[in-house]
Amino acid sequence: MENISISLSESGRESNVSRVRVDGVVDTLTAGELEEVMSSLLKRDRFKIVIDLAGVDYISSAGWGIFISHIRDVRANGGDIRLANMIPDVYEIFELLEFDNVLQAHESVDEAVDSFGGSSSPGKTGKKKGKVTRQTFIEEVPIVPDTDPDRFLDEDTGFSTDSVEAAICRVVRKDPFSSIGEICRELNSQLDDNQVGWWRVFSVLRRKGLLSKKSRFRYAWGR
Repeated sequence: MENISISLSESGRESNVSRVRVDGVVDTLTAGELEEVMSSLLKRDRFKIVIDLAGVDYISSAGWGIFISHIRDVRANGGDIRLANMIPDVYEIFELLEFDNVLQAHESVDEAVDSFGGSSSPGKTGKKKGKVTRQTFIEEVPIVPDTDPDRFLDEDTGFSTDSVEAAICRVVRKDPFSSIGEICRELNSQLDDNQVGWWRVFSVLRRKGLLSKKSRFRYAWGR
């Protein structure tokens, strides 16, 4: 049976950074515990969060979804979620799923904490020592968490599920090397007031088995 261990430490008011240490496996069975910790931090106005993943062997889409679903509120309040100490296998999936377009990753907890000192702000890409990933401006590529992973569209957009999925497939066939963020921008450039969010595109690609650029390339050239 999978298990998870989560510990929390918080700095004083000056830096106001919360450090969350996670050990074990983060999947559909254990993600609820991590969700509770994240929600409790936001309720107490703790918006600068470092997630120490040194002891995590695997993170499922349910686990990644916790970080993504909270990122808008966190950044709207002047904070951010920074990841640290990912092992190579976890980092590989992090890059494969293109979460490096949304979240910053650091080689150590201290480096992640120091990154809140003002040298990096949401939407800016900075080169730092270690494994720091680029970060997409959250308003430019909106993240719209889905309460139902099989429902990719609602009344907030003007499209049916089929038309959004078809539009995403057309973009993939046109340029299979487009990132998820680039697919969002291409879709939204064709709209008037409606917006298709990053998380929605991610959900469609996940269902169709097109999360990696390699799979999108095979899909585009195999049709």
